[in-house]
Amino acid sequence: MSNILSPSISVITVVRNGASVIADCIDSVLAQPIEDLEYIIIDGASTDGTLEIIQRYGDRISVCISEPDRGLYDAMNKGLRLARGRYIHFLNADDRYVAPDTLTSLLPQLDESTVCYGAMIYQEEDGRQRRLGSPFSWERELVESHVPQPTLFVPTRMYREVGEFDLKYCISADYDMVLRLAKRFPVRFIEQPVTLMMAGGISYAQMGRTFKESARVSISHGRPVGLAYLTYLRHMLTWQIARHLPVSCIEFLRRLRGRI
Repeated sequence: MSNILSPSISVITVVRNGASVIADCIDSVLAQPIEDLEYIIIDGASTDGTLEIIQRYGDRISVCISEPDRGLYDAMNKGLRLARGRYIHFLNADDRYVAPDTLTSLLPQLDESTVCYGAMIYQEEDGRQRRLGSPFSWERELVESHVPQPTLFVPTRMYREVGEFDLKYCISADYDMVLRLAKRFPVRFIEQPVTLMMAGGISYAQMGRTFKESARVSISHGRPVGLAYLTYLRHMLTWQIARHLPVSCIEFLRRLRGRI
């Protein structure tokens, strides 16, 4: 792939029935002052007016397809096949870049021999925000996912080498992808906020299934079965307790955990 002929980056957004959020997402991408940015939107045959909103942007969207798919990761794979940029970034339909200069400040820090990721600002439903992201550790990542997928920037050639998202996972194929990439390539954390992620989404709505699938992923990459399911049980217990704790207690426990 020639760097001269290829866009510097391909941003891919996958959406289905996201009429309430898609415009903010698109606006945050188009606000990035990068002349050769490629923006690909994969719509899963939305029925709520999402496609009509996308079409208002005309040719400012590089590629848009709208058709039925087999789920989130099938749609993401379609985006991978279409992307021509040197780097690929998936921006979820209900997320957005934290600033108009996010990509222009980040691109010079990327290199085509390394998987890079930045920090993510996670916003709770009540408006509280917290910053996620820390330097990469294979041992820690194998226990549980710590790399925020919405901040992952991957050279396109690396996706070509490791293959597409595994459709046997409905919720955790992105976690599996991070581990597959990390087995073959260096991974580097960039201490810069990249995306603002809103609470919600499929993994948030189905936490039990998310924890169980993540355990399956870690086992497939070499973690002992018993340890993986102990982590699953710990996550389930913590989640159930947290649902009934006051917000002030949850914040205290998070700060305490960060000091241990």
